[in-house]
Amino acid sequence: MPTITITIDNQRIEAKPGETVLQAARAAGIEIPTLCYLDGHEAGSSCMVCAVKNKANGQFIPACGSRALEGMEIEHLTDDVREARRMALELLFSDHLGDCLSPCQRICPAQLGIPALLKHLRAGEFGLAAASARRDLALAGILCRTCQRPCEKGCRRSDHDESVAIAELVTHAMDTELAAGPPRPPQPPAARPERVVIIGAGFTGLSTAWFLAQQGYASTVIDEHPTPGEAIRSAFPELPAGVLDAELDLLVRAGVTFRCGTRIEGGAGLDALTEEAAAVVLATGSGTADQAAGLGLALADAVLAVDRDTMMTSRAGVFAAGRALRPKAQPVGRVADGKALARCIHQFLTGQPVRRPPKPFSVFMGRLMDGEMPDFLQDVNRSPRVGGEAMALDVTRAIEESHRCVSCNCAKADVCKLRQLAIDLDVNLNRFTSGERLRFKRNVEHPLVCFEPGKCIRCGNCIKVAGEHQEELGLTFIGRGFDVHLGVPFSESMAAGLFAAAKAAVDACPTGALTLRESPAVGKCDIDMNAPMKTDPPNHPLSSADESDMPLSNE
Repeated sequence: MPTITITIDNQRIEAKPGETVLQAARAAGIEIPTLCYLDGHEAGSSCMVCAVKNKANGQFIPACGSRALEGMEIEHLTDDVREARRMALELLFSDHLGDCLSPCQRICPAQLGIPALLKHLRAGEFGLAAASARRDLALAGILCRTCQRPCEKGCRRSDHDESVAIAELVTHAMDTELAAGPPRPPQPPAARPERVVIIGAGFTGLSTAWFLAQQGYASTVIDEHPTPGEAIRSAFPELPAGVLDAELDLLVRAGVTFRCGTRIEGGAGLDALTEEAAAVVLATGSGTADQAAGLGLALADAVLAVDRDTMMTSRAGVFAAGRALRPKAQPVGRVADGKALARCIHQFLTGQPVRRPPKPFSVFMGRLMDGEMPDFLQDVNRSPRVGGEAMALDVTRAIEESHRCVSCNCAKADVCKLRQLAIDLDVNLNRFTSGERLRFKRNVEHPLVCFEPGKCIRCGNCIKVAGEHQEELGLTFIGRGFDVHLGVPFSESMAAGLFAAAKAAVDACPTGALTLRESPAVGKCDIDMNAPMKTDPPNHPLSSADESDMPLSNE
């Protein structure tokens, strides 16, 4: 069969007659981003995220709907093409409604994956809930007992009555785990040869050691007290007996060693540590300018000078965080610092650019309008908050409390193509925003599918899938102009439009507009509920475009 030769970013590739630029590029291993394109179906060319530039006339064309022509020269990765794609995304975000991450998770300094944890609790999966907490938190068994609970201050349920008892639910999961036996440390991908020395066995130092262990790094924690964690014990004498010891034992089983009763004196002591280890962490608590100067480190405004982006001191390979810089930092903030330090150290030791992790990308819809809360209260426990000893000692009541969560996160944030592209292209969410937003709606009339129209980008993929499955009614676009929206013909319900195509429509949706309901009712839809769901992935949500090598965030 004769072929056509085209050029993409100066790379000559061959295409079959009739192929689009997108198909030819993918066949050659060149990935052009798409949102509205669905393999095996006619291109809609509605989102323009696959825009490329035709060098012959300088025009931007949709790669998914443009035929490859002999001699065509295409630009794909140039700055102006990226800007065109960025603008297309920013236009989509101008009326995109719905939080990527829930307010409770966004406000947590340690970015605990609260929605995923509560989902496990609702299913009675206390072991998985505890494992989810440990992936995001160091000292998870004691942290929520010492935390100021900012997550509960941000809980959207409090707009209706009271916040969900998040801290007590996490504590319940950790206590249940401990009651079943010693917790198991996570298995790192592979052991690494570099060793890290951490000075200070408080929240920051132990958190750094925990997250380094998850990446395969062995660490030694040095502390001047005779036993580790003494500063925590003295600051929180009300902690139940044994819980801190269990956390320290878990660190030891994860590969952390302790050198207690040792004080590092002056620059010579720091010199010795830098000879011993590939990186050194100062997590010494609130110190003085004289102590920092005595270690031979630079000062700024009479405090230890640390680069905000790299978390590194004036000496390469020596990092610092926690109360060494912010004497009034709360425990959860110090644990978050340790988590960020582990990432920076990993980057430093692997030769990557060192950069403190940015805040996770998330659309935030803000305070609710009048009349929006009832949509959030569908399918949830409307009973008052249960807390204190009554919940801590009762599994049933803990599960009931977890059902009070109104699920204001996006169930597909981990796999949302719109969100991933926004991260990749560094979009400005406010570029085309008018300041007014749509009214939030959540449609749960379908026994298996939840539909949030504010997240729909009108790509038409679900319409194509419904047609492919020969649904009797299916889905269609209704209205004109800016009023176009997805619906079922003849004003029928979503349940009447989707039967056999329900799960396929969810999979085809590139955003969180269509998701599978967590606890579906029995209906006529022909769906294997035991099949793997793309909406329930095993990893955490993305917090930055290069997070894949440091999985320290939520499911």
